[in-house]
Amino acid sequence: MTRFSAVARCFLGFAALGAGLIHLALAIGSPAWLAAGLVVAGAAEFLWGVLAVSRPGVPVPRVALVVALVPIAAWVVLLLAGLPDGPRPLPMLAATALDLAVAIGISSGLRRSPAGEPKHPLVGIGIAALVVAAVTVPALIATEAPHWVGEVPAHEEPAHEERRDGL
Repeated sequence: MTRFSAVARCFLGFAALGAGLIHLALAIGSPAWLAAGLVVAGAAEFLWGVLAVSRPGVPVPRVALVVALVPIAAWVVLLLAGLPDGPRPLPMLAATALDLAVAIGISSGLRRSPAGEPKHPLVGIGIAALVVAAVTVPALIATEAPHWVGEVPAHEEPAHEERRDGL
């Protein structure tokens, strides 16, 4: 008996991984002060998501519940302050939805009594992965990350050139 089934743990972990990836991608091209916050939030979400998926229980659920709400609160403050160089709205909205899903999932898991594991968890885990991917992938495409990756040179030319005329 556990408060969080394998399906719930995987959904929470996948949602945290998705939010973390979006926050990390939003850091690219952001002002330094904003990028620092996005990297910290993204790395924390990513680490917690990996732990939630790979461990038998949800790691530090009460702390994770509060931490999932921090990026949402920070974004609301940025919106209310009207800062022009804030994060892009579509990816931030997707990360907010994923963080809210984590917060709601953890709070509902903490309030219900422990239950047994489902007989066929792979179906639920697969659906959870598809739902999170459907939110995360379009959000990642809407960040600066795809443009930045395209600017990285794949191959550098040598500093010297060979002369072909025999000299």
